[in-house]
Formats: sequence, structure tokens, C-alpha cells
Amino acid sequence: MLRILIAGGGTGGHIFPGLAIAEAFKEKLACDIRFAGTNRPIDQKVIPKAGYRLYTLSVSGLYRVGALKKFQSLLKLPFTFLQSFLILLFFRPHIVIGVGGYASGPILALALLLGKKTIIQEQNAFPGLTNRLLGKWVDLAFVPFEGLERLFKNPVIVGNPLRKAIQDLAEQVDSRSWEKIFISVIGGSQGANSINRTVTGALPDLVKLKDRITLFHQTGENDFEEVREKYEKHKDLSSQVVSFCEDMPDIYSKSHLVICRSGSIINELIAAKRASILIPIAQSSGNHQLENAKIMLSKNCALMIEQKDLTQKSLFKVIEDLVHEPEKIKSMGENAGKLNKGNAAKLIVERILDILPKQR
Repeated sequence: MLRILIAGGGTGGHIFPGLAIAEAFKEKLACDIRFAGTNRPIDQKVIPKAGYRLYTLSVSGLYRVGALKKFQSLLKLPFTFLQSFLILLFFRPHIVIGVGGYASGPILALALLLGKKTIIQEQNAFPGLTNRLLGKWVDLAFVPFEGLERLFKNPVIVGNPLRKAIQDLAEQVDSRSWEKIFISVIGGSQGANSINRTVTGALPDLVKLKDRITLFHQTGENDFEEVREKYEKHKDLSSQVVSFCEDMPDIYSKSHLVICRSGSIINELIAAKRASILIPIAQSSGNHQLENAKIMLSKNCALMIEQKDLTQKSLFKVIEDLVHEPEKIKSMGENAGKLNKGNAAKLIVERILDILPKQR
């Protein structure tokens, strides 16, 4: 039986592409798939719930952290590499797939040294540190956009792997009513504090649009109570506030406009054919969020507000203008759909199997 180890995690942007690839492998053939991730709650919750064994690595980030945390992370590295070695030794995977995040680097690096077949799945227009370092050595690298060829040994442009329920949105008949504009504020699996604060700060202005909009706001665990209380003060505005959304396909199917960061979520927006207001994280690894947003902006499927320009007034002005121009929202959504390259997870699996003839 083919044994596959998918390494990475810490955020939904890393975990869900890995789960999509696992799902596509399971549809193709019998295989034993396991994950190596972090001890963050989303890894611990989502991966086992999907039916996969999770190995947890004692690893944390080196980027955008203070000197003390960086030092603590470096101290953990020898133990992390030992954990990674033991996982590879006892599971003996035929393929190791890195999907980014803290757990991806040590596993991929050791797998390369041990002569394993190694794969990178990059979700962004510019890769993070781990993928930049290892991209020249892995057997295959699956990338979402053109322009990354110089960074990887064998790049294959496939778009991004998505869970089947989200990928299926590309074929879904559009049954949305346009009497009200359904606006979804998506902070990602961990939420986005600055977006939460800006949106809730704009609620007194957004109430002016109460007859024209409905709001769905996913806050993350940390900000949930504070955000919920602020919405409670504006009950005449149709809204729903949740800490984490289990059924994103349903939310996308209702949404006309999505306000979010510009990490790997842009691939879900493309599949769902949804217009968006993108607010890239300032100084993300390799500035990949800004690069992602620029691509979406250049294709006329999104508007962008950089973090330095994000205020209650600037956000409300963009929302107000779009609400009064529903045709522009429709056009942006249609343009997003044109970027969809098809079922990336299926294409990834087929290409990987091509380099593993003995396991087919």
C-alpha cells in the first residue's frame, strides 16, 4: 500500500490544501495517509476529524517573532529534527508532501537527505522561507501561478488544491438573490484582529446600509466575545457572528462579497467565483499576501486595501461603493472564476503517481 506523509500546518491555509490532496489520493487508490503538524488547536481538531492520524512536532515559527521567541524556536529544532526522523523511520513513507507551515521544513529536509520522493505544494504567488530553501531540491513543486519557475526545480502550474465541497462550487448554479448583498468577513482559522476591529468600528456607518446588506463575520476564538457584543448593539443590522465556520462552502454559496486576508483563501474565492476586498497582512513571509492580492487586483476580480491604509472610513467607503454597484460585484466574481484551472488536487495526484510507477 502506498504510504504518504503530508507535512505542514498551523493554519487552515496549510491544512486544507493538504486535506484536499489526501482526499484526491483516497479517490484514486488505496493508501495510508498521515499528517505531521503542530500542536495548534486547528491541527488537533481538523486533521483527526477528517480521519487521518496526526503526528505532532514541537516546532514554532522564526519569522515575525521577537528575539526571545526566535531563540526558543531555535532551541527546539534539534528535538524537532529527532521527532521528524523517528516519524520517517517508523512510517517509512513513499512520498513526503510539504504544504507549508512550521512542520513542513524539518520533515521535508530530512526526507530529502534520506532519499525519499519529496513534493512541495505552494499556495501563494511568492513562497515562504521553507519552500524557497527546499524548492530547488524536491522532485516536484506544484504552484498556483506563473512566474515561480526560477524558485523551484520542477514547477508545475496547477492552481491550488481545494476540498471537494469547495471545488464543486465552480460548477454550482448561481441561485443567489440580489435584493440584499451578503457580505462575509473571513478572518481565517485564527481570525484577524485588525479586520475585526475595523469592521466593528465601521458598524455605525454600515447600519446606514441595513436595508441593502447582510453580514456574516467569522472572528477567530480570541475576538469572538468582543465582536459579538459590538454587533449586539446594532441589532437592526442583519448579521451572524461565529468564532469558526465549519461549513465554508455554504457561506461562499450565499456570499456576494468577501472581506478577508489574501493568503491561500484567494484560491477558494477563485473556485467559488466570488468578489472580494483583500487586506493583505503587512510583511507576510516573502510578502506573499501582497503579491497574491496584486494578482487578483490585476485580473479585476478583487479590490485591495493595504494594512497601512485600513481605517473604518476607508473600508466603509469601498463597501458602500460596491453595494451601490452590484454589477461590479457580479463582474469581479465572474473574473475570479476565470482564474480557476480545474481540480488541482486531482492533477497533483496524477502527476505524483507518474513518478511512482512501481506503486501504481
